[in-house]
Amino acid sequence: MHDFPHPHEHEDHEGEPDALPDEADPIWAGERIELRSVGIDIGSSTSHLTFSRLVLRRLGGHLSSRFRVVQRDVVHQSPILLTPYRSPVMIDTERLNAFVRDTYTQAGLAPDGIDTGAVVITGEAARKENAQSILTMFAREAGRFVCATAGPQLEAIMAAHGSGAVARSRGGSAVLSVDIGGGTTKLAVCRDGEVAASSRRRGRVEARGRPADR
Repeated sequence: MHDFPHPHEHEDHEGEPDALPDEADPIWAGERIELRSVGIDIGSSTSHLTFSRLVLRRLGGHLSSRFRVVQRDVVHQSPILLTPYRSPVMIDTERLNAFVRDTYTQAGLAPDGIDTGAVVITGEAARKENAQSILTMFAREAGRFVCATAGPQLEAIMAAHGSGAVARSRGGSAVLSVDIGGGTTKLAVCRDGEVAASSRRRGRVEARGRPADR
């Protein structure tokens, strides 16, 4: 694994011990899994990739065979690419694929070295005629992936989790997540560590919050 100056985080799960076991302990080998993951986000206006190192631990305290993510380290992030289009209804697959290949090279990784990941097309990009074929292409060439064209509800939920709004709401406060994209704006109300409600408005939003078009 390459060393990059990116932060890492430990998962805080209620009822689970905070300290990780000693990795020198031979028992730890069967209780721990390390994965390389990549997320490819193709949005209405921009696209980017994030490579991560995931550490999973068996839920031994619960007599379970399930594993839970206990640590995430971001090891490489791509520059932001303006999502390329060949026409109003077609994404430029050649330029997008070249961007992904270049990012793998910059990260010092190869597709066959990726254990898991996700390719997600969001917003207006998901409405383009070749969106599904792009998902299929990246799933085949870039590693082992879950692929999805995200609808407005899924987009709102992902933004709420990614921004930290869901985690912050666990303290008892209601938290509003506002995701302003290139073609849509998504809202999500978070309470008690869950997304309680979400909605979407198509079109741009001005700085004062008024819809610029419909």
